[in-house]
Amino acid sequence: MSLRTIVLVLLALGAAGLTAMVARGWLADQQAALPPPAVEQAPAPAVAMAEVLVAAEDIATGSFIRSDHLSWQRWPKEAVAAGFIVRDPASMADVEGAVARSRINRGEPITAGRVVQPGERGFLAAVLEPGSRAVAVPVDATTGIAGFVFPGDVVDVLLTFRHTVNDSESGGAQNRNFSETLLEAVRVLAIDQRVDHEDGSARLAKTATLEVTPKQAEKVALALSLGSLSLSLRSLARVEDGAEAESAEGSRGDDDGAGGGRSYTMDYDVYYMLGDPLAMPMPGRRAAQVTVLRGSNAETVSF
Repeated sequence: MSLRTIVLVLLALGAAGLTAMVARGWLADQQAALPPPAVEQAPAPAVAMAEVLVAAEDIATGSFIRSDHLSWQRWPKEAVAAGFIVRDPASMADVEGAVARSRINRGEPITAGRVVQPGERGFLAAVLEPGSRAVAVPVDATTGIAGFVFPGDVVDVLLTFRHTVNDSESGGAQNRNFSETLLEAVRVLAIDQRVDHEDGSARLAKTATLEVTPKQAEKVALALSLGSLSLSLRSLARVEDGAEAESAEGSRGDDDGAGGGRSYTMDYDVYYMLGDPLAMPMPGRRAAQVTVLRGSNAETVSF
């Protein structure tokens, strides 16, 4: 074998080895670029879910719960506590009209222990604002506005009573009638033993429960022993302070009480014949006196 042949064979072998090395490196790069083969995993076991009633927004303590306060949320059945309200058989209507015993934050489950239903013990105490008191006043068809006062309305409380006034001039006594605005803008909590509006129809009641301050509660207790109380219904529209001042023509008080004054009415304020000497002379006006002589007797006559 000649030297030339040997050299050609060696060159061919070197070229073949170099080609094999390049091909092997390229195949390795391609295999590294390929994604790893998917490993089959066992399917996760299905979690049983339920729908529980939660707060759709923050609910303050003592607030009446409405439908827009509530929503249904999916909840793992194994995490449902005993007090949770679960959809089917329960519904939102079972909670509407209840009162929150404590604050319920948005997304928190509504539990039976965190709300109090109408008629349950402690319901009225939950409705009261902190620091307020509940007092009951007797009403009838006249003093209760013919049954058109409902829970949630805002009323004024009027006191009507009779008082004996001594006349310093004549030395006699007169029975005088008075009426005054005892309380203003108090909320009606219940009519008789109901705290809902029912169907909105008028129904004559015997008792109205009002939300008052401790001092107002004392005034109501005292006023019940002095005379009779009646309710005066206020508009549901919110009026700025001082904007609903009413005409006080003929009233002897300062104003209607909207600005902190006292409003009252005397019997003479509703007597149209006041000032007529033949019917009803003005109070406090000195009567005309004439001395009548009959022989040796003298008699003073007032008219």
